[in-house]
Amino acid sequence: MNIAVILTKEMDEGGAFQYALSVSLLLEKNKSTKHNFIFFSTLRKNLEVLKKYNLHPVYIPWSNFNRFTALLAGSRLAGSIFTKLKIKFASKLDRILKKHNIDLAYFLSPSDMALALNRYNYIFTVLDLCFLDYPEFPEVYMNKEFERRESLYSLAIPKAVAVITDSEFTKSKITKRYTVAENRVVSLSYLPSEALNFTEQDYKQNFIDINKKYNIDGKYIFYPAQFWPHKNHIYILEGLKLLKEKYKILLAAVFSGSDKGNLHFVLKKAAEFGLGEQIHCIGFVEDRELPYLYAQALALVMPTYFGPTNIPPLEAFIMGCPVLYPDLPGLREQVKDAALLLDLQDPESMCRQLIKVIEKSPEISAFTANGKRKIESIMLTRRNYIEELKIVLEDYSLKLKTWK
Repeated sequence: MNIAVILTKEMDEGGAFQYALSVSLLLEKNKSTKHNFIFFSTLRKNLEVLKKYNLHPVYIPWSNFNRFTALLAGSRLAGSIFTKLKIKFASKLDRILKKHNIDLAYFLSPSDMALALNRYNYIFTVLDLCFLDYPEFPEVYMNKEFERRESLYSLAIPKAVAVITDSEFTKSKITKRYTVAENRVVSLSYLPSEALNFTEQDYKQNFIDINKKYNIDGKYIFYPAQFWPHKNHIYILEGLKLLKEKYKILLAAVFSGSDKGNLHFVLKKAAEFGLGEQIHCIGFVEDRELPYLYAQALALVMPTYFGPTNIPPLEAFIMGCPVLYPDLPGLREQVKDAALLLDLQDPESMCRQLIKVIEKSPEISAFTANGKRKIESIMLTRRNYIEELKIVLEDYSLKLKTWK
């Protein structure tokens, strides 16, 4: 059976791209005559990047017009009209998949391309449903983003052969919100970035001194996140201000990630708080630099509202970097017994937890040890990922025999 694995995220999308890349590499290693994975990408600029990982995806041009027609074709009204007029609709994507003798499509991130399919079944990925939990954030309520996501999910999820998601927490929400049978939703843990897959020799040979490179004076905390409001960089600024004024502790913060419209606000607040020289916004970083950012950091501080799972804590666990993470439903379960929890209503909780790290409190070594054990468990999940996916593919293959 030929499965089209479709990547639609740009490199600077952060976790979404890294997740798609990790899964793609896992699938590539598990190709067989029974399950042959053929990769496709809608982004020409990602083709060269993916080739470095020995992935050679087929390019699919996918314009805004294609997105519009996909949404239109996916609507109930269009379906009704096509049926009444006895129109057999084959989309551009249908034609491309037919050319490559595809049997099933697998979208590694939520994509309106699924709605364009009229002659192919698909597996759909839901990274989170945070737009339902926090509709007040600008990135959700502006430009009809809430409506776009709700429309996509309500149309694409019920029709999917299977839905892949990050956790049992999100699985429960999907089944309730979109009335999907539990056996059609598969919970598979996020995988750490491929950047953290290196040998000790690699680490020494390619060593980067982060403090020297970015002219950082003293210790720093690290937060890899795009500049969206929900990423809550402001919480870190408020915590650093308290550390400086109340506890007389001066720490730098390294923020990596692309600007999604909130960087100017964050820098403005940093200046207002008198933290201008402590904040280092380094933009999108190459994979080879990531291990050193974690290894040399005092801690990963990630006060995001969105979850319930994220990739940076897993990466920090690998590098033995202490993790400070939100005490929110779902998120706290991801890092249970391996991280210091943050009260997002109280920036001083960040101060208290960082002081424990600075003073090398005994619980810190216990947390990092637990983090290492979690990663060992997740490495086993790589095998589980393939085994769970094979169950989905075998079931579909059995049904496929009845018409192909």
